[in-house]
Amino acid sequence: MLITSQDIFWLVLSFIILWVGICLGFCAFYCALMMRDFRKITGSIKKKLDLVDQIMATIKSRVGDTASYIPPLIDGVSKLSEAFRKRQEAKETKKSRQKRAKK
Repeated sequence: MLITSQDIFWLVLSFIILWVGICLGFCAFYCALMMRDFRKITGSIKKKLDLVDQIMATIKSRVGDTASYIPPLIDGVSKLSEAFRKRQEAKETKKSRQKRAKK
């Protein structure tokens, strides 16, 4: 069987080819596992981005709906502040009249 040094060479070469094939098989298997995990991660990221997009669309629609209420709300607040200011001025003038009447 092992008569010449060439026979030993072919035997060693066959073992090397066997080990290289096994290593390449493991590498291919782990690359496939990494690609599967990468696909899962990108799917998860896509779902989260879709959720964020949906939330932003909801916020945008609600802000658009409430934007029509802002001008009357501003007018109401300004009228309310004007009424409080007039009331405060009336109180101050009433106090000043009372002080003048006491003198």
